[in-house]
Amino acid sequence: MTNMATSAESADSLFRERRRVPWWWWAVSLVIALPSVEIVIVFAPDMASHGGWLLAVGVGVATIALVAAFLLSISRSDVVVDAAGLRVDRQLLPATAIGRVRVLGQTTMRDVLGRDARADAVLNIKPWLHAGVQIEVADPADPTPYWVVATRRPVELANLLSTLAPRPAGDEPGESN
Repeated sequence: MTNMATSAESADSLFRERRRVPWWWWAVSLVIALPSVEIVIVFAPDMASHGGWLLAVGVGVATIALVAAFLLSISRSDVVVDAAGLRVDRQLLPATAIGRVRVLGQTTMRDVLGRDARADAVLNIKPWLHAGVQIEVADPADPTPYWVVATRRPVELANLLSTLAPRPAGDEPGESN
C-alpha cells in the first residue's frame, strides 16, 4: 500500500528534488574517521602485545557503518511540490498559504539565515546546499512569517511556487506589481 501511495504522489508532483549528501562527503568522512579510529586502537595500551588486528577490523567495520548511517540519515530529505502545496520532508505548506516567493543566492541565503533571521521562521536547510527559496506564509492564522528551503534548483522551485500562490481578486497574471 505504501508503494501505491508513493507512486501516486510522484505521478502528481510538479517538482521533486531529493537532497542527498554530495558523493565527496562520503570519501572525506571515511578518510577522516577510519584512520582516526585505527590509530587509537593500534597505539592504545596493550594493543601491540595482544594482537589487536581483529579488534581493529571490527572497529573499522563499525566506523564505516556509523558513518554510513549518519550520512544516510541526513540525506533523507525531499522537496515536493504538488497540487496540495509544498512538502519538505514531513512538513506541508498548503498552496493557499503560499505568498511571495524569492530566490536566495549564496550571499542572500547567508543573510536570511544569519543577521536577518527570525526565530519563528521555518528553516529547512542543508549545509551542502548554498542556495534556496524564501516563501512568505500568506495565511493570517499561521504565525510563521516565512519558510526558507535549500535547493539545488531555486529558480525552478520559485517559479513553480509562484504559479501555485493564490492571486488576490483583480490580480491578473499579465499585470505587474
